[in-house]
Amino acid sequence: MINLIYDGDIGPDPCDFSTISILHEYHTRKMINLVGVIGVTPDLYLASTFSIYNQAYGHEIPIGSYREESGRISGEIKARYYSALSSACREADPNKFIFEKYGNSDTKNASDVLDSVEMYRLLLSSASDNSITIYAAGQLYNFESLLLTAPDDYSPLTGKELLERKVKKFVFMGGYFPDSSVNEWYVENTSGAEWNWWGFGSKNTTMLSIKSIAGMGKPVTYVGAEQGIRILVGQEMATRLGRHHPTTEAFYLSRWLTKENEGSLEVELARENPAYDEITLFHLVEGGVGQYFDRVSGQAQLDANGANTWLPGDTNQSYLTIRSGVEGELAQVITDRITGRF
Repeated sequence: MINLIYDGDIGPDPCDFSTISILHEYHTRKMINLVGVIGVTPDLYLASTFSIYNQAYGHEIPIGSYREESGRISGEIKARYYSALSSACREADPNKFIFEKYGNSDTKNASDVLDSVEMYRLLLSSASDNSITIYAAGQLYNFESLLLTAPDDYSPLTGKELLERKVKKFVFMGGYFPDSSVNEWYVENTSGAEWNWWGFGSKNTTMLSIKSIAGMGKPVTYVGAEQGIRILVGQEMATRLGRHHPTTEAFYLSRWLTKENEGSLEVELARENPAYDEITLFHLVEGGVGQYFDRVSGQAQLDANGANTWLPGDTNQSYLTIRSGVEGELAQVITDRITGRF
């Protein structure tokens, strides 16, 4: 069984929420042991979203969340994060909206859980050597901070030593392969970097984190945004889950996916969403190389802004490409997994 730690940004993209649904479906079926869910963005309601999904699926997965007192993320990055939420979502903070609609007195918030980096140290120190898979589907602030941690009450190992000893492999939804500079929107808006790896303008975060992790010699797999955009889901998923489900809610909160009905306050889900995070998780758990995916070996090279290029070669790193002609079939499989069909 895969012992999995999930590290992610929950919003503004609705694929973040549908990925949590898949995580819980896999955990229910014992296809993974979901060791912990760890938030990366500076959103105090992110912990509540994780908690609401625990309640919805009947699980007690440990939660790590950004806590204000940790001071790990700058005010400038926080401002860019909330600006992105406002521009992409119909509510200023979809996590807060979902908490207010679906939360209850038992729903946890940021003050009830450990800070993300402390939760990492707790979970890794408790794990067997070479037993953990980490799936990171967001910015890499947690790795930047964890790698710098010193021995503490949880472990006599540094953060870097904990990752080297406890982690079996790393999987990232991030980057744009083989070269992020070919995407004109990235060049104009994110210093040439894919959204996750741009990190709201956090300099060196992605470059140093990936360099350190890749240097550990563990298998590292990347699934770039250029692949997720080929697999579109949402409308059938929403019909199956029903309107009053937090995952469906996240899709209806998206400005990108919805349109207003004339003369009504109601909106409808008018288009599908790229399955960036979902296809990466599907590969991590169910494979699919040779059926849905091909693998390209080499080395990710990054600049201080998080922009990436690729150097082919025989290394511990690889990125995935989706095979031609399987897009519709894979979209159906992802829809099935989000809605609990196997």
